Amino acid sequence: MRIAYVCADPGISPLGDKGASVHLRSLAGALARRGHTVTLLCTRLDGANTLPPDVMLAQLPNGAPTQLLRDWRIEVLLERYSLGGDTVGESCRTLGMAHVLEVNAPLVDEAARYRGLRDVASWRARERSIVSAADAVVAVSRSVRAHAIRCGVAPDRAMVVHNGVDLEPFESAKGDSVRQRYTLGNARVVGFAGSLKAWHGVDLLLRAAARLDADVRVLIVGDGPERSKLEALAIELRIADRVVFTGAIAHHAIPEHLAAMTVAAAPYVLQTDFYFSPLKLVEYLAAGLPVVASEQGDLARLVGKAGLMVRPDDPAELAEALGKVLSNPELRRAMHFAARRHAAGMTWDAAAAQIETALMSATARTRSVVFKRMAA
Repeated sequence: MRIAYVCADPGISPLGDKGASVHLRSLAGALARRGHTVTLLCTRLDGANTLPPDVMLAQLPNGAPTQLLRDWRIEVLLERYSLGGDTVGESCRTLGMAHVLEVNAPLVDEAARYRGLRDVASWRARERSIVSAADAVVAVSRSVRAHAIRCGVAPDRAMVVHNGVDLEPFESAKGDSVRQRYTLGNARVVGFAGSLKAWHGVDLLLRAAARLDADVRVLIVGDGPERSKLEALAIELRIADRVVFTGAIAHHAIPEHLAAMTVAAAPYVLQTDFYFSPLKLVEYLAAGLPVVASEQGDLARLVGKAGLMVRPDDPAELAEALGKVLSNPELRRAMHFAARRHAAGMTWDAAAAQIETALMSATARTRSVVFKRMAA
């Protein structure tokens, strides 16, 4: 199929390093490997990363892309849902083309909670209109699927496809250079990788680390708005000499940083209707890392036997779980193999196969409707 994969979000470039950027180019590459002709059509195009082979990239026009889609003879459109307009959906309806919406978060609720979005009722009505008009929805978690259904999508047209991972870079990575760079030596290392935002619970990780043996080091890979507060907290807890903040790291360097860790954490704070399907978690598993994570949403399913789950917002329980993993080499070994086995079924290629099903089903339904209209 000739697929247009659209991202109108001005904050996401397929060539960038954030998780959403990795998602775009990785899924596009996996669809191309399945024999499809894939064009990424995006608002933002900057960044130092390269696209996978056989994936094309073009600028999304300001207005409706109807003529562009017609000229390229696109057969189906996959759109990453954003808070922009519905010009892409309108183009699909004009062309009689299937429109599959990829929903990664309840964006209106998220923007209202974290970014001060106003006139929320109007935005929610707009979201319901856009989501319910899609021919199918691919949701990143069970909670996001439930949100799409509440927006009016028929349950049989909403499927869950979690984030994936390309295994090879994580399976082959070595952490020696990272340990040398940050003078970690042979220490046991508790790690976190991701943006430093309040809901990630890195403050909880630091409070837990203060309860661990004094020789345990903490490696915080990433940057974000909470960094200065977290650095101040490390000083307050008197563990600043045991904590490394790497700052922003290019995604291609993430595997070697994960390889330098002994155990990885995903200590998300307690949230109602937890909807995340963290890319970091799948990458932890691909790196063979034992994982300690908050027990909410889909996280327990994602971790499986590769780690331990703890109550959110409980530094003492988090410390206990981390200490259990750090003190037991046999447990770590068992979790390592469980992580690798689990990750093997969570690749981007596996995700693309699921999404291909949604694209083909939506295309068949749309063509059937068009043919019936022509015959009437």
